[in-house]
Amino acid sequence: MRSVLPNRAFLLAFLLVLASCREGDSGDTRLVVDAVSPAETQAIIAEAQAWGLTTRDAGGQVMPGLARSWRVADDGLSIVFRLREAHFPNGRIIDSGDVSATIERARQGGAGAQTRVLLSGVRAVNAPLPDVVELELSTPQPELIELLATPALSVRPARGRPVAIGPYRPDASVSSGPARHLERNPDYFNAETVSIGRAMVETEDAEEAIKRFSRGETLLVQGGRLEGFGSARVAARRDMLVLSSPRATLVLLVNQKRGKLADLRVRKALSMAIDRAALGPALFGTQAARPISGLVPASITGWSVPAPTWEALPLVARQEEARRLLVEAGVDHLGSRLKIEVLAGQGEASRRLIEKVANDLAPMGVDLVLLRTAPVERAKRLDSGDFDLALVRRESPIESVVPFLQPLRCNVNRHGACLPEADQLLDASWQAATLADRLAALATAERLWAEDGAVIGLIQPVDWALVSPRIDGFVANSAGVHPLRLLKIGAPRRLLAGNPPDAYTDELAADSAD
Repeated sequence: MRSVLPNRAFLLAFLLVLASCREGDSGDTRLVVDAVSPAETQAIIAEAQAWGLTTRDAGGQVMPGLARSWRVADDGLSIVFRLREAHFPNGRIIDSGDVSATIERARQGGAGAQTRVLLSGVRAVNAPLPDVVELELSTPQPELIELLATPALSVRPARGRPVAIGPYRPDASVSSGPARHLERNPDYFNAETVSIGRAMVETEDAEEAIKRFSRGETLLVQGGRLEGFGSARVAARRDMLVLSSPRATLVLLVNQKRGKLADLRVRKALSMAIDRAALGPALFGTQAARPISGLVPASITGWSVPAPTWEALPLVARQEEARRLLVEAGVDHLGSRLKIEVLAGQGEASRRLIEKVANDLAPMGVDLVLLRTAPVERAKRLDSGDFDLALVRRESPIESVVPFLQPLRCNVNRHGACLPEADQLLDASWQAATLADRLAALATAERLWAEDGAVIGLIQPVDWALVSPRIDGFVANSAGVHPLRLLKIGAPRRLLAGNPPDAYTDELAADSAD
């Protein structure tokens, strides 16, 4: 009789999955997560340990955190929070003084430049009672409620070092190493609701993370972006690939200090000639990767993207006008061709994106030369303005257009963009009497920067994650937030009957259309 033995690779993967789901003899559930970049690793770790006035659920929606309730004044210029009972690890009650000190520190830049800017509408922080905090605002700012849920505004003691008061804390039982280890925080006010007792977060490049997931060495891959999308789509089963439309854009920064890029006609021609509608299907296989002709993605709630006058023209007409503008500027597709270097990353997806754009510009007399640089070198060149064009991703942690506009201010960017009128509008938006007035000022500022060609918008990307059928509670959302405290390791999910393997593409496009 012939005996049948399990395949050794399958057996190894099975044992690794078992190991990732249980920790030693304690019976404590354990999750292994791969993050596809150091920034994503830091984001996962920070979110797991943070606890602000508000927090976000699995779908990215704002919900009570340290504040058990809040009330917004009718004119939107005051928000009053009432705190729940919670304490620091040393047993001291967290009070309004700690919250006030946390926000004031962030207003002074202690939580990063972006958070400081997004708090520009906060005029004063009051602590009238130990369990009451009031924010006085200079303009209605509904997105502030979500900002208070970000790890940058996690409440810390008024004096002393920050401590983990959120659902997780560093696992002291594990020696330091490349992986980050977390354990359930017993001082978290709702610790009994945290299902996963321990988590390990490692940084891997996209391709390696996909391989590890396919071998069963990890249950979750987070932070997937442009690079690795094609491999993830091919390697993962339909029920394991989770796609989302983030609050992000892929754009080309234009260095107005470099040669003919100082000419507005050239910048306008470059933007007009690109077939953005073809980029999403070519790179992501879906129309959910929306074309971006301005600076801000259409997914920001309540935002009406100001369209350039040429956007309604057919592509052929746009490209003909682009060719005319270039000829006026001294660029000829037969003789005086324009050579432009494009700073980008080392990934193949970035190369394909630039090649698509280059194919549109070549008939115009413009030749793009791709510079594929390592992350450190690329960051240095971006900071110093040492580039012609640069492919970058812009994104916002909250429902706000400000992170897409702030980098274009005269005293902020290093690529020659400077429109004092747009800067003034951005400043004025923080003093607007109504939300409508504030959004109008921001929309006008975006239109001015877009018409000046400070940035060439391309597409709103599609992000991806790989989620084991054993994971429950992972929900795609535009905020890109997937709290560990809400995840559970349970029985494998099943494919719904009748769903084709590639149905996710149409589903995502339909969701985006809504």
